[in-house]
Amino acid sequence: MTYWLRLTNLLAGGCGLLFLQGPVLAADHRDAPVIDQFSAVDINDLYMFRAPADSSKLVVVMTTHPLSNPDFATSYHYQPDAVYRFFFTTNEQATPTSQVDFVFSPFENGKQTFHAVFPNGITVVGEVTEATVNSGPPNEPIVTEGPAGSDIMIFTGPRDDPFFFDLVGFNRVVAGTGGFTGIDRFSGFNVNAIVAQFPISLVVGGAQQFAAWAVTYTATGDAAGKPITDPASVQLEQRDRMGNPAVNTALISPPLKDAYNTAIPENDPRDFAPVILKSLDNFGTNPQNTQILASVAVPDTLKFDVSKPDEYPNGRRLSDDVIDTLLTLIFNGPTSDGVNGNDAAFLDTFPYLAPPHQAQP
Repeated sequence: MTYWLRLTNLLAGGCGLLFLQGPVLAADHRDAPVIDQFSAVDINDLYMFRAPADSSKLVVVMTTHPLSNPDFATSYHYQPDAVYRFFFTTNEQATPTSQVDFVFSPFENGKQTFHAVFPNGITVVGEVTEATVNSGPPNEPIVTEGPAGSDIMIFTGPRDDPFFFDLVGFNRVVAGTGGFTGIDRFSGFNVNAIVAQFPISLVVGGAQQFAAWAVTYTATGDAAGKPITDPASVQLEQRDRMGNPAVNTALISPPLKDAYNTAIPENDPRDFAPVILKSLDNFGTNPQNTQILASVAVPDTLKFDVSKPDEYPNGRRLSDDVIDTLLTLIFNGPTSDGVNGNDAAFLDTFPYLAPPHQAQP
């Protein structure tokens, strides 16, 4: 059975997926020892959904800088010797067929700019929305549009972390020391977000089924520590990747977490399928759910079928309560962590994520 048929069957059953095993940190926040040292290129989450007002447009979101404290908001900047990349594929083997790259200038004089490169040589240059430590409203989001006729919109800067989960309660359940509290432990924290909206056809042509994942790199060799202007001209070292929520934090054993972050999805069936299946077996997941989980996680890309509604695992919307659907699968019946939505209301319009939290008076 192909992945796309399994996905169709899963969507018909109304299930979303997330992966947890034992105490975990979050969807992908600070998920491995090495990346914990590089918060500016630590990918928290990847979201992908169609624009609410125009289903021909795709929205992709990459969040970084996990657990950003509003009191230190002005200290979180994009790394100028790094590349922030969205990969897309139209094949089940997860061989990249297109990409969108973001690089950033150094933070100088209170400002930072981005340079985005899309397929067909389309480039977009714009300004990052900077954070403040004012107790009043945050800066208005700067939205940059692409060249005339491109239908591209971009936002980069601080936003409320859209991930919601009673992490402490879950850890207590696993440890046998308590239960869920219904408190969103990511409430009040910010992230840096890269949000891009563009025609679906720009990255996948007329494909009806495709997948995406996010990757961050830093420059090595003579380019290390220097701002990147052309990613193709420098040697890069992969730092992190993100497809589905919590695969690395939950299903990859600790000795392999760093290796997982620097691997590529097309090698997942060979390199990581056995450990994922072992983790699910240890977790007591039944065979049917094991097949579902493994088919979504291997390769670790966020899949999308344009003929189906937007809801994880068909893409991932900001509002998708992936935790509850996971707990229901794991515990073989309706189960909730008591957190049914984000701590701040999402926007109906671009850039969709809620504004960042501000420092308290």
